[in-house]
Amino acid sequence: MKNSDKTKKERASNLIIANIENAKELANASKAVSFKNNKKGKKLDTLIDSNVNNALALSIAANKELKFQNQAKERRIKELSQAIEKAEESDKLKSAFLANLSHEIRTPMNGILGFADLLKEPGLKSDKQQKYIRIVEKSGTRLLNTINNIIEMSKIQSGLVKINLKETNINRQIEKVHTLFKPEIENKGIKFFFKNSLPTKEAFFLTDCEKIYAILIHLIKNAIKNTHKGLIEFGYGGTNSITGKSELMFFVKDSGIGIPKDRKKAIFESFVQADINDKMALQGNGLGLSITKAYIEMLGGKIWVESDEGKGAEFYFSLPYRIDLAKN
Repeated sequence: MKNSDKTKKERASNLIIANIENAKELANASKAVSFKNNKKGKKLDTLIDSNVNNALALSIAANKELKFQNQAKERRIKELSQAIEKAEESDKLKSAFLANLSHEIRTPMNGILGFADLLKEPGLKSDKQQKYIRIVEKSGTRLLNTINNIIEMSKIQSGLVKINLKETNINRQIEKVHTLFKPEIENKGIKFFFKNSLPTKEAFFLTDCEKIYAILIHLIKNAIKNTHKGLIEFGYGGTNSITGKSELMFFVKDSGIGIPKDRKKAIFESFVQADINDKMALQGNGLGLSITKAYIEMLGGKIWVESDEGKGAEFYFSLPYRIDLAKN
């Protein structure tokens, strides 16, 4: 073989080898690029997934915050609505109180001034004179009661009323109240009963007898005002320990006009009557039951009422059956 041909073959062989090496390098380079691209792709996928998860988390958080804000707005709207209702109710109560207080002051004042003027008539017969005097006295008593109740409620709200605990025979208190009201109630044609559940020896306990007396008077006056026929009964049902404490359970029941369901709680508020619209125009300043509730709570008890409109009312209140002052 000629040297030139041999040289050509060697060149061709070297070129082929070189091309093969270049091809390998290109293949390796391609693989490296592909690996890098795959790695970048995975990083990109991871970044996309991370962004999607972040977006979802932000979306969930935003929805929760929006829901919370909506709930807060709903609560505020509800509270505002309730505040408006209370304001309207308060306005009604204020109007009713002012009208009622005006009535409670002007009516007896007119009675006093009017019949005092009639007493000036010359030659007034003795029977008429006595009648006019009784009306003046009754009007004066009514006016004085209204003023006393306003003053007492003011003292209660100012924290000036104190409790004076001493040994009291509750049976005697009940009998005393019965004797006080019996003529007035029976003159209306209403039956009047009382109930003492404890024997006289066990009827002594520590309480404020003046507050007990006032409580029963307010409740019975309320019964008289709202009862036109039937009966009124009051007293107590002995001791019980349902709440873990020994208590006396008192009651005042009547067969009167009753109390509407939506007014049962309101009647214990200051200056409030069961008939807020004054349909019945009943006498009373709306303070008696609020004073009663305040006294009972001061003595450590509670009061509630069971009633249906037109079917009478039953007032109950409990008081601690305290025997030994040292135990309190």
